Amino acid sequence: MPILVAGIAVLLCFSSLWLGLQNDDYILRLVLSDPPLDPEWTRSPFNAFSFTNGDEDLIRRTLEEGRILWWTHPKLKLAFLRPVSSITHWLDFRIWPDRPWLMHVQSLLWFAGAIVAAALLYRRLLVPTWVAGLAALLFAVDDAHGMPAVWLANRNANIGVLFGLVALIAHDRWRRDGWRPGAFVAPLALLLGLLAGEIALAAGGYLFAYALFLDTDSWRGRLASLVPGGLVGMAWWVSYRVMGYGASGSGVYIDPGASPVEFVHAVIDRAPMLFAGLWGIPSGLGHFLSQPATHILWLVAVGLAVAVTILLLPILGRDRAARFFALGMVLSLVPACATFPDDRLLYFAGFGGMGLLAQFLAAVWQRVDWVPSSRIRRLPLNTAFWTLVVFHLVLSPLSLATTTTKVRTFGEIINNAASSLPSDPAVTDEVALIVNTPTAFISFYGPLLQALNGHPIPSRTLILGSGIYPTTISRPASNVIAIRPDGGYLPPPGSPRPGHEDSQAIFHPVYFFPMLDHLYRDATPFEAGDRIGYGGAVVEVVGVTEKGRPIEIWVHFSVDLEDPSLRWLQWKGGVYVAFEPPSVGETVVLPEVDLPLW
Repeated sequence: MPILVAGIAVLLCFSSLWLGLQNDDYILRLVLSDPPLDPEWTRSPFNAFSFTNGDEDLIRRTLEEGRILWWTHPKLKLAFLRPVSSITHWLDFRIWPDRPWLMHVQSLLWFAGAIVAAALLYRRLLVPTWVAGLAALLFAVDDAHGMPAVWLANRNANIGVLFGLVALIAHDRWRRDGWRPGAFVAPLALLLGLLAGEIALAAGGYLFAYALFLDTDSWRGRLASLVPGGLVGMAWWVSYRVMGYGASGSGVYIDPGASPVEFVHAVIDRAPMLFAGLWGIPSGLGHFLSQPATHILWLVAVGLAVAVTILLLPILGRDRAARFFALGMVLSLVPACATFPDDRLLYFAGFGGMGLLAQFLAAVWQRVDWVPSSRIRRLPLNTAFWTLVVFHLVLSPLSLATTTTKVRTFGEIINNAASSLPSDPAVTDEVALIVNTPTAFISFYGPLLQALNGHPIPSRTLILGSGIYPTTISRPASNVIAIRPDGGYLPPPGSPRPGHEDSQAIFHPVYFFPMLDHLYRDATPFEAGDRIGYGGAVVEVVGVTEKGRPIEIWVHFSVDLEDPSLRWLQWKGGVYVAFEPPSVGETVVLPEVDLPLW
């Protein structure tokens, strides 16, 4: 059964072999290629996921070179300690650098390993055995695993979950069967999981739940059983801090140790959405909704959490394994709240969730003693039963099978935009200036993709405007351009266009894009008059909101805007086309962005 369900999961994701590199995969290629494509970006084989280390002088110099965005936090840190995962990517780019399909084979093997480990652990914890098989099947076809399975840069989740589950298997063998090597294998596997990705922190929650509900030793013995894993976790955490890893200055990632209050608020905001993602409502749905609709969705998610809890209470009160799954599932959601809600964060939480779901489905199917005998009283349970069956055994595998298409669609947006950047030989002596784009995240990849494809690229590519709504561009002086995105820079996701609040669509795919701009800066405010050196130009913030978000910037150049060293570009129909700056004193308004693929 473990091999069977792993095979089903791999078959559903098999189309990823033709996906190639996408999004952050190109960054991995940049930092790990041999010979180095850019010595300044080259990383150790063990340090591929350290993107920026918070060095203020380095960020200032990088800004002056135009390599990052002008609104980047001066101490932005996005550095993740993942040497185990890093070395797997290093091997990819050393052994078969021009065969991405083999890279995907490796990812699918790690994915299959995680499914097998989950099935083996279910078999140890659930009776009768067919319920364990059902849990394994539910876990195998859970669409939350799609991104880690098909996206190379997210391979770390497969590796972290695999080693985390191996740690739980070894711990269970040690505590229940008296297998003494498990006392050493479990913490070692946990360490490997943590060094693969932060998702393995969830294993600590399951170890705690095991000691609380499944371990039959005395309380002193149970606490002692947690010491090896606790020491490993503590050593990992201290090393993480001492070696300078972590996240700060970003509006997308929160470091719980550095910002505990902000993290608590994030848990309150994000945990219900993540919980809903386990039971049928995509946890990332809020990214595509207006702000009022997002608030309603949060209330719906809280209501769903209450309903699921009530539904599972009879099982939780009768079965220790159910309590283990439930507590491990909930604790797994806590570290996932360190970034924006997305189903790919539910990989480890899904182990507990699918174990619980299998127990519920089995109980209702067998009509155990707590299931009402009356057909009318059983109607709510039967409704829940068939709803969950449809969601998890019909829709979820279909969604898992289409993950490759979803990733490719977003990748095509990036690739199409990148291919439209100027690539004639003369561009190497020019500065490309992008005055508007749906999100700087898309434009950031442009020069990288062109360089990786062997095309000439501008000496610098500066992204001046970003936003999904119209952009007003004026020219206060011959060497100054003023840019004012409607709604300002870095708006909260789902924000309405000013003056159009009553006609704002409840759902729209482009609502997702502003969130990506927050990757480079948190809510640290700007002040009117701030000046930032940016790729040979100077960005002056001339207006801010009451919360310090820039409304309008003036970009000062040392030459007139018509100088042949400047190549002006604007977003139009999913690609970049030539832009002609207005005359001095004139104003032009560029329309809101459009995405032909959608």
